[in-house]
Parts: sequence; C-alpha cells; structure tokens
Amino acid sequence: MPENNVGGLSTCEGSSPSGAAGTTPATYWIRTYGCQMNVHDSEIYAGQMRRLGLVPADSPDDADIVLLNTCSVREKAEDKLFSELGRLRWLKGLDAERARAGKQPVRIGVTGCIAQQRGEEIIEREGSVDFVLGTRAIRALPSVLEALSQGHGGQVITEDFIDFDASDADRLDRVRAFVTIMEGCNNYCSFCIVPSTRGLEIYRHADDIVDEVRGLSMRGYREVTLLGQNVNSWVDKTAGLDFPGLLRRLDDALAGNKGGVERIRFLTSHPKDLSPALIEGMGSCPKIAKHLHLPVQTGSDRILRQMNRHYTRDGYLYLVEQLRETVPGVGLSTDLIVGFPGETEDDFEATLELVREANYDSFYSFEYSPRPDTAALMYEDTLAPEIKRRRLVELQELQRGIQSRKNREWEGRTVEVLVDSFSRKTADDVSGRTSSNQIVNFAGEGALIGSLVDVEITRGCGHSLYGTVCGAPR
Repeated sequence: MPENNVGGLSTCEGSSPSGAAGTTPATYWIRTYGCQMNVHDSEIYAGQMRRLGLVPADSPDDADIVLLNTCSVREKAEDKLFSELGRLRWLKGLDAERARAGKQPVRIGVTGCIAQQRGEEIIEREGSVDFVLGTRAIRALPSVLEALSQGHGGQVITEDFIDFDASDADRLDRVRAFVTIMEGCNNYCSFCIVPSTRGLEIYRHADDIVDEVRGLSMRGYREVTLLGQNVNSWVDKTAGLDFPGLLRRLDDALAGNKGGVERIRFLTSHPKDLSPALIEGMGSCPKIAKHLHLPVQTGSDRILRQMNRHYTRDGYLYLVEQLRETVPGVGLSTDLIVGFPGETEDDFEATLELVREANYDSFYSFEYSPRPDTAALMYEDTLAPEIKRRRLVELQELQRGIQSRKNREWEGRTVEVLVDSFSRKTADDVSGRTSSNQIVNFAGEGALIGSLVDVEITRGCGHSLYGTVCGAPR
C-alpha cells in the first residue's frame, strides 16, 4: 500500500479537544495508505483538525492525535495496520505523564476502508485504538473527539451520510487539487473489495462540482483531478447530465481562464462505461487532459468473465483504437492483475499480447491476492506464489521495454509542461507533467512551480523525460 504522512499545510492557534486552554495548541499526525481518494479524505481530516485548533506534528511521537487512514485493496493490509498500531502502542503509556501536565490522553484513530470493513473488531483486537471511522463517516471526527474529551469510551461510526464538501480541506498540493464527484461502485468485480468498503454509487450534484472547480481555479490551482471509483458512470439526473456532459460543462466554465485551472483529469474509468461521447469530449474540450487510465486487469476473455468485468479483449482494444484516433497523442495507462485463480499460461500469454497491442505509456501491475467479501474467494487459488511472481516480473520487463522505447520517441519534440514540484532526481531540477501525463524533468528554479512552460525533450529515460526550457513561463 502506498503511504503518505500528512500533517496538513495550514496551522491555526487555539484550544482543541486534546489540549488544555491557554497552552500550546494540540497536534495531529496522519498516515495515509492507498489511493488518491484516501489522500483527499486525509486532506479533509486535516482541515477539520485545523479548524479545531490543532497544528501538524512532525511525527506520531509528537502528536496528540494519531490517525491511520487505511486501504484494504491489497493482501495483508490488516496485518500492516495492526503492526503499525503495535508500534504506536507505547504512546498510550505516556497518559499518566500527560495527565500530570494537564493534557488529555493521546488519541489513536483508524479510518478508511479497513475501518469501514472491520469496525468494532479493530478496538477489540487493539485496545490502544480510541476511535474508528468508516469511509462515509469523515464528518463525524469533531463529535468523536469531543465525546472522547468528555470521558466517553471508544467511538465507532461506520454508517453516516455522504458529505462531498471539501471547502475546509488542508490540501497537500498548491498546484493540483482533487475533487470527489462520486462515492462507491456498483460493478462487483469478483476480485474487488470496494463495494463493501465504499458502498454503492452515490453521485454529487453537478452544480456543486462546477462551483468547487471554479473556486479552486480562482485560488490559483492549475490542475484538477475528478475522483471516483468509476467516474464515467457519474450522472446527475436532475441536471440531465452524464459524465461527458459534466466534462463539457467544466470546460465551458473554465473557458478564457487565466492563471487558474488549465487541465482537468479524472480517475478511474471502467471500460464498460467508456462511451463514444466521452472519447469525443476528450478530443474536443481544450481543458480536458489528454490522458486516460483505463484498467483492463487481464488480456484473457475467460479470466475477464470470471472477474465479472463485462467487456471482452477485442472490445477493449477497439476502445483503445477509437481513443487514439479521436485524441491524437493521448497517454494511456492501465491496471493489470496476474495470477488470478485458474490463470493458465495461455491466459497469461494473452495478457502479454494485449500489452504489446495496447502499447501502454505506463501501468500498475499486481499479483492477485484474495480479499474478504469478494466473489473470487469461491475460486480455488491454485497458483503457487513463485508462478505469480515469475509472471509479474515477465509482465513488468515487457512494459519496461515498451515504455523506454516510447519515451525515446519524444526526443526532439517540444511539449507543454505544467511544473508541479522539484525533481526527485536532483535539487537543480524541477518536474512536471504533459497533458498526456508524461513526467518531464528539467533545470529550473522553484519560481516555475505552478507555471506552464514549453520544454524541448533531449532525453527519454525509462520512466520519465528530460529536457530544456525553450519559452517563457505562462
């Protein structure tokens, strides 16, 4: 599980449920596991704590409130959670010392998908946990902290209403922002735990989405990513809009925009819901980024049926063909699973061949791991771990060759890059992305962050591009 340690970006002086009045403000620390939706949820948690007067801590050792925002997509997620809780248990041993200093006990909370799935079991298994909040109980945090401060016992809330408002979020990035447009999934893929942890689909109203994106643009954000487990199934029946209609409305709302949002991305799309109208909108709307993440999972029709994916290999490749014809230069990425129960060598070879045909710019790949509350548990997982590992390595080696070749093809071209950070490779470089989502590094100073610049690509590397600025920043 990817991890992000979040302390928030804003601070606010004042009292809090964990600090005595008139003393140094209490502190919080958040560890985030998993996807972009979890990252955005942590931004909202951080914003709530800021409004309560808490400030970010440098580490869990220094925090009054420790929050673990969990993901349950991969195997052993629960083991990792309880291992981390075991490492944090010693903090509860400081409660007597904290009481003598007039402070309340350290509060440890678990949120996110494992919290939704396991609820009270978490507190029963690990007594150091004070509260558990499910995926739809984000807004319950202030009341839970208040109840704990008044001496009430462990708090567990896994049922609540969806509140899409993120106006108080402490956003981690000052260039790119997440906007949630829906929660949940109706697809019930046999390997996927999302319907049991995020629930069925609930859609946000179009007006609220447009208002939030406009507000972010006015605040100087340059890129927005629309989030949902299956964004292209979004619909607002009251407004008479489907997802392609929403993209067009956002594109119109940002027309003539100067210094604000220039690109709109979206994650994640299901192939069965990728309509001709959505493909056409990506090609005709200037503000819509020319990149699509389109998870295929496998190249075998037999395994696709067992996964309950509702499309075929040929149908998927037809979508890829239509996408590339309609959106010139589009970047394409995907998710792939190897070692699904019963996957034969022929099934795996079909996946390799699909990767060759689809010619992906990048992908995420995983070994199948059985997850609780999924239909795939009824299939006997007969593949030995070493077979899964060999197949994953072979798949990744194939993609490395494709990706290196495609990156070299960028050499000599000039591309528009949105600069979003310093480079991870060297302190002398900054980094950004093209509309098609290629990472580009080049020499530059921090003042360029947040700007659009033209960059001539001089070198295509394995996972990124390198170039030189050839125009004034915009």
